[in-house]
Amino acid sequence: MNVRFDRYPTASATLLALSVAMITNGSLAHAADKLAPAGDVPASEEASPTPVNEFAPDGVRAARGQGYDQGLTINKVSIEGNKLINGDKIKDTMVIRPGSLYSKSMLKEDLRRIYDMGYFTEKIKAVPVATSDGIVLRIVVQENAPVTGVHIDGNSIIEDNELQSIFASQTGMPQNIGQLNEAIEKVEKLYADKGYVLARVSNIEDDPDGVINLKINEGVIDKVQFVGNRKTKDYVLKRMMASKAGEVYNEKKLSEDMKRLFGTQAFKDVRRVITASPDNPDKYNLTVEVDEKRTGAISLGGGIDTSTGLFGSLGYNDPNFLGRGQNVSSVFAVGSGIINRNTATQANARTYQFDVGWSDPSFMNTSNSLSVNGYGRNYSSFNVPLGVERRVGSEISWGRPLKSINHTSLGLSLRGENVHMQDYASSSDLSKFNISSADRSAQLKGGTFLTLSPTLAFDTRDNRFSPTSGWLNTVSVGGSYGLSGSTTYGTVNANLRRYIKIRDGITLALNAQGGHNLMGDIPTFNMYRLGGSYSVRGFQEGGLGIGNGFLVSSAELRTKIPAVGKMKNIPILNSLTAASFVDAGTVLGSSNINSMFNRTTRGISTGLGLRVNMPGVGPIRIDYAIPLMGRSDYIRHWNFGVGEKF
Repeated sequence: MNVRFDRYPTASATLLALSVAMITNGSLAHAADKLAPAGDVPASEEASPTPVNEFAPDGVRAARGQGYDQGLTINKVSIEGNKLINGDKIKDTMVIRPGSLYSKSMLKEDLRRIYDMGYFTEKIKAVPVATSDGIVLRIVVQENAPVTGVHIDGNSIIEDNELQSIFASQTGMPQNIGQLNEAIEKVEKLYADKGYVLARVSNIEDDPDGVINLKINEGVIDKVQFVGNRKTKDYVLKRMMASKAGEVYNEKKLSEDMKRLFGTQAFKDVRRVITASPDNPDKYNLTVEVDEKRTGAISLGGGIDTSTGLFGSLGYNDPNFLGRGQNVSSVFAVGSGIINRNTATQANARTYQFDVGWSDPSFMNTSNSLSVNGYGRNYSSFNVPLGVERRVGSEISWGRPLKSINHTSLGLSLRGENVHMQDYASSSDLSKFNISSADRSAQLKGGTFLTLSPTLAFDTRDNRFSPTSGWLNTVSVGGSYGLSGSTTYGTVNANLRRYIKIRDGITLALNAQGGHNLMGDIPTFNMYRLGGSYSVRGFQEGGLGIGNGFLVSSAELRTKIPAVGKMKNIPILNSLTAASFVDAGTVLGSSNINSMFNRTTRGISTGLGLRVNMPGVGPIRIDYAIPLMGRSDYIRHWNFGVGEKF
């Protein structure tokens, strides 16, 4: 018989007919009573007990007089009709045991327990037979047809062998309704654990030969549509989403899509709605709802920074240029110069800076990203004491995710840069620090360089701008070719960042980074430096020394300020965050400048800080650091910066 159903019925919903022969007035009846497990369910079959003629009433009375009623005591329990299910396993479900007094109600419950094992049809009989030693209770069962195999159809995401393993224990055993339903739940849970939360076992068919056929609806996306995007083109949203029409819906993949869309800074909010497709009830429509921001903006601002001092800036930025998902930015800034300057070693010079850039995260509608920018900077040098650097250059960068390794991308940049050094040191300054004219000439040597840098990145952050969990790790190699007689050199750099969510509003951020030269001599102005707002806080920029390599590690505990965060009508205060931190670092391959200017090559500091998001400028960071190790000549307790240190 071919049976088709959506789910197997539970035992309580199945008509159960159980037959029992009962004892009346102290003697064994020749016809069994009809029992039902619940309600008025009629029996489907009568028992045919065999009477024992030699068991006389006098003997019963005599046995009762002895305190042990042989006529009403179960002497033996036997199981009949079972072929695949062990009889002891059936007996273990029963309350009645040899030595128990016969009880019609207790026997009724035992028959219910046997049926609830799930292996038997409703034709279960209890036949009590009187003997001279007591009652022999015969339990007669009829096993369900054995399961000869399981056939699964509709699965494309999970392999057959993984699904078949869930049903392995049922093959060769009588069909068990309860176990089958449990296995179906495990199948759906297996899909859900992998992110396929719409997958369902949609149909089950029981073949006459014992094969169970399962049909799985994995939850295919019929259409992907967007709502709320007035400026942003649909194709821009589609190319940022890994979830596509025709694919099986995956909640984990879509969650990454939502983060990616939100991370563009073009939207205030991003939501998703799943509905059954009106064209195909076995499929689903995915609707992505977005609330767009006003993106193109001219900013006029100012602030304070450790390296540029008090500064004013004028800029334009649009992270969704013409609704194409491209970023266009430009900024011009003028600053007063380094704050808390060590006048003995740092030039008193204003800072000038301009940056113009364009980037497209999906260049030519591909998975390649491309960015181009040009810049010019003029500021007091951190590497060369009493020197001023002027840098003019441009850079083009390409990037592409590696599909074979999740969250990993490959990048390549080409930068051309001219560096000019200007001397602000007087002859008395050179004499004071015992610097010869030859040494000074070497320190002030600039040049023009063409630098090629491949980079490998691994990024699992939950938020690109304010991460609370995940990793950001980068490894890069740089080769700089000196033009017009300038030196040629190579470097390698690594930066590891880890973000751990302690609880809502509290994040532990860890960072370890380092770099070293691979070949050639790094020019003095480009040597690695230690100390400053983006290195070891509590010291001046480069105040702990410069060299051909460095190692720095930091730990920060970042905490939202609850009382202030409730002031949602004051956006600046709503973004206020406190931090406590520890920094430690050391210079490798120290330059002779360190000994000339009494700079140490290692330092440790700890401190507290505040972060606030300033409109038109971005996150402003204010840190107060206390040095625990390092020279006191270059201490700077207050550190200012734009954006997090890492």
